[in-house]
Amino acid sequence: MELIIIIISIISIIILNILMSSNIKKMKEIATNEKLNKLTEKYPSNIEICKELLEKVDNKNVKIEENVNSEATLYIAISNKILIGNMHNSFTRIQTIAHECLHSIQDRKLLIFNFVFSNIYFLYYIICCILIILKYLPNELLFLNIFLILSFIYYTIRIFLENDAMIKAEYLSKQYLEEKNISNKIEIKEIVKGFKDLNKEIIKSTNVNLFTKIMTKVVIFNLLALIF
Repeated sequence: MELIIIIISIISIIILNILMSSNIKKMKEIATNEKLNKLTEKYPSNIEICKELLEKVDNKNVKIEENVNSEATLYIAISNKILIGNMHNSFTRIQTIAHECLHSIQDRKLLIFNFVFSNIYFLYYIICCILIILKYLPNELLFLNIFLILSFIYYTIRIFLENDAMIKAEYLSKQYLEEKNISNKIEIKEIVKGFKDLNKEIIKSTNVNLFTKIMTKVVIFNLLALIF
C-alpha cells in the first residue's frame, strides 16, 4: 500500500511540474532587468512606499520594519507587522510591498487561522514521523488520511491568500505608479509589463511548489512507514 502511494505521489509531482513548469531563468532576468530597476530608482524608500500603499488600502495600523540583512519580505498577521527585506533596489520592490499590504487587509480571522493551523499541521506531521520511527503509530493509514485532509485544508487556505494578494498586487502597484506621477506613461507601461510577466511565472511557481512540498511530505511519511 505504502509503495503504491509513494509511486502515485511522485508521478503527481512530476506531471504537475511538467504541466505548470516555471521558467526560473526568465524570472531572474525580469527581476534583475537593469532598465526597469533604473526606472524605479526615483521612487521613495521601501518604508515610504509601504506607508503610502497602506494608506491606499485604508489600513494605517500596520507596523513596518525594514531589515536589510534579510531577503524575506512578509506580513506577520499575529503581530500585524510588515517586515521588509533587502530587495536589492529591484523594480519588483513596489509590487512585493503591495503584495504584503494586501495581505494586511485580508480577512483577519482567516489570516490568524492560517497561522495557527499551519503550525498545528507541521507539528502533527513531525510527531507522526517520529512515532513511525519509534514504531508507536499503530494505524499508519488512518494517520496518513488525517494528514491528507489537513493538507487539503492547508493548501486551500494558503493558495487562496497567496493568489488573491499576487493578482491584486499588480493592479495596486499600477495605481500607485500612476498616482505618484513620477514616471511617464511609457515608463509606467514598461514597469507594469515587468510586473505582469513576473506574475505569470510566480503564480504558477507558488502553486506548484506548495503542492510539491505537500506531496513530498506524503512520500516521506510512506517511506518511513515502509522502512520502520
